[in-house]
Amino acid sequence: MKPRDEKNFELDEPAANNHTPPGWPLQTIEVVPNGKAPKKYGPSTYRFGAALTLSVILPRRGWTLVKKAKNYVYLTPPLNQPPPPFRISIAIPTPDECLELAQRSYVKGQSWIGQLGEWPAWYLHERNTDMQELWRDPITGQMLSRLHKNPPKSSLTIGEWGVWEANVTGVAGEFVHGVLPPSLVKASATSDGTYESALSEGASKTVELTVYERNATARELCLAHYGSTCQACGLNYEDKYGSLGADLIHVHHVTPLSAIGEAYQVNPIHDLIPLCATCHHVVHRRDPPYSVAEMKAAIASQSARNSALIE
Repeated sequence: MKPRDEKNFELDEPAANNHTPPGWPLQTIEVVPNGKAPKKYGPSTYRFGAALTLSVILPRRGWTLVKKAKNYVYLTPPLNQPPPPFRISIAIPTPDECLELAQRSYVKGQSWIGQLGEWPAWYLHERNTDMQELWRDPITGQMLSRLHKNPPKSSLTIGEWGVWEANVTGVAGEFVHGVLPPSLVKASATSDGTYESALSEGASKTVELTVYERNATARELCLAHYGSTCQACGLNYEDKYGSLGADLIHVHHVTPLSAIGEAYQVNPIHDLIPLCATCHHVVHRRDPPYSVAEMKAAIASQSARNSALIE
């Protein structure tokens, strides 16, 4: 695909002035009503969604516009119109044309809204997509927040959901088909020339990690003192799973090794504590980690609330 000269791209180009822009093939699409309009509008009047589009393209094909609202439109078909679903012929841009329009809009560097062919269209340039995550700390009840930084994203939409719609999303001028962030979208052509998005998992990658050495003897001495029971919730894997759970327990560093940052003399009784996998996960939901005393208090408080609900 060779993009046209971006200097010639304006909203009054042929795609905006021509019902059948150059290079847009005519296709037959189905237009399905949501049902009949109220009886007072006549026995042959139908209700449709996609009011922005259908209130324009159907009257051009002989339909009568009876009423238009923000989210719906009432239309009466011409005489001798076959029953629904109704079929119309209309010019639709190819996937490559959609990408080209998005790329040329990106070069211009500004958002716009208008009409391309017979379709409403709009382009949003480099929107801020940072996300603020809010949650309540399950132990303290305090509201916490975290800002997730994302690169600015641009998007082009042509058409309207409920009739036909194309969505193109991009970062730094690199566009793909789909409404998801481009890092999550894999554009692939199907047999009919349309595009679908796929989410994939399982790819391998190389990462750098800082690994802190654990002392196996310190773990053994810790368990010899405390046993293999979680010191926060009391779970013992062997009691629950039999021999499958024998000696299965996490050993938690009261002060994280990452916070110490160097080798030190560990005290297996004061510096280590056995925790089940769930409690070990919960204590590390905060930095610094929750103490075992805080965990016990949270468990007791929740248990009391549950008992009150049962009573």
